[in-house]
Amino acid sequence: MSPRAPLNLLPPTRRLLLLGLKEQGEATAEDLSRSSFLSIAVVRMHLYALESEGFVTHIRRRDGPGRPTHVFSLTSAGEELFPQGYATVALAILSALDSSGVAKEDVAEAVFEDQLVRARRAATAASAEGRVDQLAELQENQGFFPVWENADPACWSVTFRHCPFIRLAEKYPGFCELERRVIEATIAAGPVEHVSSRARGDTQCVFHVHVATGGNGRR
Repeated sequence: MSPRAPLNLLPPTRRLLLLGLKEQGEATAEDLSRSSFLSIAVVRMHLYALESEGFVTHIRRRDGPGRPTHVFSLTSAGEELFPQGYATVALAILSALDSSGVAKEDVAEAVFEDQLVRARRAATAASAEGRVDQLAELQENQGFFPVWENADPACWSVTFRHCPFIRLAEKYPGFCELERRVIEATIAAGPVEHVSSRARGDTQCVFHVHVATGGNGRR
């Protein structure tokens, strides 16, 4: 199986396990067994097959006495199975701009303005919860696999289980801030905190957001 094969060409069980790793960032065979309702033996068999194909890797972690635990995560080839937006094209364009003298900051700002227009058109509900749902749907369609959770109506945490532009953000870190700025300018009542970032080596991107509770959230 080529590392470039799309996810939907893989067998259903392997797709399920890859999705589980994408959602959890990293997981043991036991974790994936519980979430997939498959036996641990079956999960391990498929994980080692995925590892042999280059989509999955594992580390040994010792949390106490006894045998170390194998913790699995996606490789870069595994990440490529998920939507990558137009990252390849964007990288080629930005590489060309490197030699042309055009400021990449100007390009990033233009992308931000475009994303902001889309987000503001999407997030128009009267309630904070409604705007969060609308923005989450847009982010889902864009391939971020978002999970929004709230402690109270005004305080939210959003986790991006996937970044369709990770290759772009790794090479040009300024692009990593674009979605944080979009959230901040669309529905936030104040600065959005970037708690963890895949571009900095974390398994997922996490933001803390204080959502504006009145109006449409724009500042």
